[in-house]
This record gives sequence, structure tokens and C-alpha cells, in this order.
Amino acid sequence: MTVMATQPALWPTLVSLRSRLTFRYSATGRTAAALFTDGHGTLLCEFWRLHGASPDCHQLGRFELRASNADVATMPTDAVPFDDGTVLFVSPTGLVVLRPDGQRQESGPLPFRPEVVAPAPDGTHRALFIGREGARDGDCLVWWWHGLEEQAHHIGTLPPLLLRGGGWLDRQSTRYVVNRIAGSRTRPAIYDLRRDELNDLPIGTGSEGDLAWLTAPLAGEVLFTSEFTGEHRVGLLRPGHDARMLTAPERLAGSVTPMAMRPQGGAVALHLQDGLRDRVSVLDTNTDTLLPLTTPPDHAFGAMGWGERLWSFAVGCGFPGRLIGPEANGWVEVHDGTDAGRYSGWAPSSLEMFPGAESEIEAIVCGHQDWRSAPLLVVALHGGPASRWSLKFSQLFQLFTDEGVTVIAPNPRGSTGYGDKFHEFIVGAWGGPDLADVLALVAHIYKQRGGAPLAVYGSSYGAFLALLAASAQPEFFSRVLAVAPFMSVASLYQEADAEVRAMIDRLDGRREITDERGSRDVLNWIENSSARLLFFHGSEDRTIPVTQSRRLAERLARLGRKPNADYKYVEVGGAGHAPLDGSAELHHAAARFVANGDLPAADR
Repeated sequence: MTVMATQPALWPTLVSLRSRLTFRYSATGRTAAALFTDGHGTLLCEFWRLHGASPDCHQLGRFELRASNADVATMPTDAVPFDDGTVLFVSPTGLVVLRPDGQRQESGPLPFRPEVVAPAPDGTHRALFIGREGARDGDCLVWWWHGLEEQAHHIGTLPPLLLRGGGWLDRQSTRYVVNRIAGSRTRPAIYDLRRDELNDLPIGTGSEGDLAWLTAPLAGEVLFTSEFTGEHRVGLLRPGHDARMLTAPERLAGSVTPMAMRPQGGAVALHLQDGLRDRVSVLDTNTDTLLPLTTPPDHAFGAMGWGERLWSFAVGCGFPGRLIGPEANGWVEVHDGTDAGRYSGWAPSSLEMFPGAESEIEAIVCGHQDWRSAPLLVVALHGGPASRWSLKFSQLFQLFTDEGVTVIAPNPRGSTGYGDKFHEFIVGAWGGPDLADVLALVAHIYKQRGGAPLAVYGSSYGAFLALLAASAQPEFFSRVLAVAPFMSVASLYQEADAEVRAMIDRLDGRREITDERGSRDVLNWIENSSARLLFFHGSEDRTIPVTQSRRLAERLARLGRKPNADYKYVEVGGAGHAPLDGSAELHHAAARFVANGDLPAADR
């Protein structure tokens, strides 16, 4: 069944958003490149120029994706940018060079998919490749590409490595730091390309294991982490000095991840994540102090590179992906040149704390109006349940706000990203602590807004939770939008595939909750709900079988609810677990329903 709806004004802008498969800075941090798809069978590349007075981004290169698996297997898996505008595309079958003038040149075979691609630190057209594919007994193959007119060739074989972290130790590309697997531990080592030799890095911390994280090739410095009785500490090794541990990062709250090291040494960028709150801090490794850096709020920070300035890929609920970098009076931002990137009318977002059943919970608030006075409001519940809302740009949220609806997207107990203890509330208690938190949050919002009912939206597990919430406290809710819901864990377990059943077992989802509300079965609860209901399900959904929504439609009919008046079930032919994806009509129908309760009409 399809749905007729007027295409929203925002849709042409929204569909210009890029779905990036890779993102990489050049070795000097002066350029960057990414592979992305256009959603219509084409793989493209974007090139970011990050030096000079006016950084920008432009598109280059096209690779047509055909239906044949053999053709898809030859597509690039990585794009390595160089400072002169040249890009090296890496595929399992070989290397392709795209020159700045658009000329494409084959650069020889590469008979394995590399897990490490390390362009030369001086920015010249050279690169190191390391991977396990094709090697014996867990060893790693090392290949070297020596320029535009050369082919890559095999230069050595290394023992088992943890192919994460490390980097060049000199500008001449003669020494590369890797992490050697020694039993159950890792030990950093230096691979000498000229001699094909591997020697341990002289860290000597007496730890239970060390991991080389980043390097500063112009200074020969190595940033590493060491494990001491289950705790990880950050250390620094520089030429001619003993390794020393750095204490400043231990004073930071939340998860701390080193992301980029200044090539000249002396400083490292740290990504700090505490719940949904992302920050960037700069650690002065000479003085072991943290340098002040005012991070723009409500940003999620990704890949970082350090050239003339520190750059980070950033995204938020209120703006699509872009590159940002600190400057004297704030942060400079560079968008990707798309309509979505240039658009300035996106609904802003913020992070707020709301009361849960036992303690405060964090939520994203997205909208053009304050939630307390906004005429329309929807509470959005994430799927999973081992998941969370993050500061990720959402097409649906922006369509909600374009219809005048403000969105509150909470992370109740059981959500990930807040530590193991917070997540473990969901284990053996699906629809327990998380449902209690949702009802407490909605009760607070309901009271603050003078008793005005609101809408609730959920997808997958979030749809299950939304249906339970609307049935448990019907006075709070005027309408429910559910995408790919299931009715109960027991019925889902009977019908789901092995992967979903394994996830349910891992989280002990079949354990019955024993409280005054009884078993969490939507079919038994739904008679209490008075909210208007719109629910979608893909006919080919392999995660939550479409029979789950069909049962809900049958139950509503037996209860005397009127289709196309009290509820509407839209089964999307050929769609999977995300039935709205790619459809302007379905997205708009969902947004219009949340805004004013309009149930879509079927296409005749």
C-alpha cells in the first residue's frame, strides 16, 4: 500500500544529504576526502581543501555501482587525499589515481583489502598498506606504493598485529609504529621499512599491556595508553627520553579518546564524551596541562586531523555533517557544498535533563520553539533496546519541526552510552525501568504544559515502548506514531530470525516483569489507549516480521476501533525494517499525522 501526500518543501533539500562511507584527512591535514553514495547506484568522492583563507569542498570522481556482486566488489573502499588535489582510490583489486585535472590512471594491483592505509607523512604520493588477508597463521602482509608511475609491491610480512593505532615515526617514511600481539597483550613495536625488521618500542612502563595510539612524525613522538589493573592511562615517548605517564587526562569526566596529534609534537586533541555531551580538549604534552578550548555546544565530534589548524568532522540534530576548526574568536565551519549543507533554516537542538522515575535522564530537544510553550510536541523513543539517541541529524525530526512540532528524544534507563550500570537496567526488564522513565518524563511535560496531551513516536523497540506508554497513561497522549512495532517479546522470539533471538537472549528479554502492570503485551494493553494511531511496517522486514503489525490491526478491529478514523495501518510493500526510508510521501504522512492527527489516505 502506498500513501498519497503532498511532498514537503524541505524534501528536495533533505535528499541532498550525503551518506558517507569513508572519511580521511591527508597525511599533512591540509586536505580531506570522503566516499559517499547518491542512493541511485553511484559512488562518488568529495574533496575538502582545508588550507588557505577559504576552505571549501567539491565533488569529484564517479563509480557506477552495478547489480553484479563482482562489479560491486571492485568498488573503492577508501579514498586517500594528497595536498595537490590528487586522490588515491583503494579497492580490493587495485589502486586508481584521480588527478586534479580529472584524469584517471590505473596504478597497479593490490591483491588484498588493507586494514591500515598510511600515506607518507610528508604529503608525497606514497603509501603503506598492511592487512591480514592472504597471510598465514594470523600474520600481516606489508605493501608499499611509491608514486603515481609506480605499482604497489610486497615489502614484508609481520607477525600478528592489532591493526589499530600507531603511525609514522619520521618524515622520511622509514619507520612505522604498529601494535604487536603478545599472547593476551599488545606491545608497540617499530617496523623498519628499509631493513624489514620489527623491534619493540622501549616504553618500559611495567604495565599489563601498552597500545601505541598516535604519533607525531615530525617530532618522533608516540602517544600510548597503558593498562594497570583494569585502568588505562595515557603516556608519551619522545626521542632521547624515557616514557612518562600524563596525568591531566585523568581529571576529565566521561570517556576520553585521543584523536589527533600535532605533527610537530607537543599537543594532542582529546575527544571527551559524557552521555550525549561531546567536547574537544587539547592536551599540552610538554607541560601535562589542558589548554582551554571552548567547544561549540550540541555538536558530536568525529574524525579529526591536524594541519595548519585542528579540524574535526562534526554533526548535530540541528545541522548535517561539516568540518569545523578552532580559531582566535571561535570556530570556523566548512559545509560540503550541498543544498543541505548550505541551508540555514534547520531546527536547532539542545540537551536537557528531565525527571525520570528514579533520577534525571538526558534528552535531545529539537525545534524552533521552546517545548514548554510550543503548540505541538512529540516524545520520540529510540529503538534497540541496546541503543540511544545521539546528536545525529534526523530527517524525520526536521520534518516534524517543519510542521511546527517540537521534539523531545529521551534516553531512559537501559540506553547505551551512560556506562554499564545504566544500560543493565534493561537486562531482564524490557518495558520496565525504561517505561517508568518515559511515563515520569511525560507526566512532567504534561504538567508543565497545563495538561495538554502530546504525541509519541517510536520505531522498532521504541514503537513497542510507545504503544505500552500510550496504553498505561492514556490521558497523556493524543496520538501514537509507530514504525515496525512488535507486540511482545514472546511473540517476537517465536517469529524472529536467529540474530534477533540471540539479541533477545543476550539481554534476557523473555524474562517476565512481575509488577502491578503485568506482562508487557501490547495486544492486552491496547484497549486502554484512546490515542489515534498510525503505524507502518515493511512487508519484507526481517528484524521484526510484518505479522506483528498485522496482529495489531486485527486486534484494533476486534475492539471496534474504526480504520481510517481511529487508526491507520500502512504496510509498505517490499520495504524492510526502515519502511519510511527514501519516501517523501511516507515521511510527510508521518509528520502531518504527528502535527495534526491526519491519517493518510490510501492510493487508489
